[in-house]
Amino acid sequence: MQEEWNTLALAHDPARAVLELRIQHPPLNLLNQEVRRELGSFFVALPALPGVRCVVFASGERSFCAGADLKEYPLRFDPAIARAHVDNAHRMILALVESDTPVIAALRGPCLGGGLELALGCGYRIAARSSTFALPEVKRGAWPGTGGIALLARLVGFSRARRLLYSGETLSADDALLLGMLDEVVDDAALDERAHALAAVFAQQPATSVRTISELLDGSFRTAFREHLRREAESFVRAYQLPAAREGYQAFFEKRAPHWPQP
Repeated sequence: MQEEWNTLALAHDPARAVLELRIQHPPLNLLNQEVRRELGSFFVALPALPGVRCVVFASGERSFCAGADLKEYPLRFDPAIARAHVDNAHRMILALVESDTPVIAALRGPCLGGGLELALGCGYRIAARSSTFALPEVKRGAWPGTGGIALLARLVGFSRARRLLYSGETLSADDALLLGMLDEVVDDAALDERAHALAAVFAQQPATSVRTISELLDGSFRTAFREHLRREAESFVRAYQLPAAREGYQAFFEKRAPHWPQP
């Protein structure tokens, strides 16, 4: 892929037709607008990449992705910026969800908020046993704004999704596996080897068959997901004009319990 990346690291194994993708924004690989923009560009270009039949979306040393960079949070109080932010995030997640090239997420460390939404958008999820998972946005006076509500409900069902979304609770890898959020949990030291071994198996299969299976498995969801994102974008812009979002942001940085305004 002939492109310079500031926040992504790519490593292609042509013998196996596997490409490793990694966010390169240490220490916790937080999602800012540049990271989202580059991930979106990568996933848009993915179907045309020569010699790539499977992607391993790998973790850094400390984290796959610990969520959004909250330093950008107050910018969203401007409706125009909020719209630009959500459009950027939606371009990224839609390109990932609509990819017919298998993407295996190899998850290490805290996988939170937007990072978990990214993982949920992948076709298969393998986690290190010590990793943790949460969608904590409700505690900030907001909610997952990168398709996470629909992606979570698809995997764990509406009742379990409500519990996790309303509480913002943190799950261990074993608990996330039991709920259906993950496909496998392995010992920490085995994570990368297992992800690449499975990617090699996927990449060996005929591309036409894999593409057709993907279209048949995911086609109806992708259509519904586009509509979900359309409605979500409007709600996202409104959410950051409400007092709860400002209070959630201030409470987080002041390290205190939020005092939610009365509805």
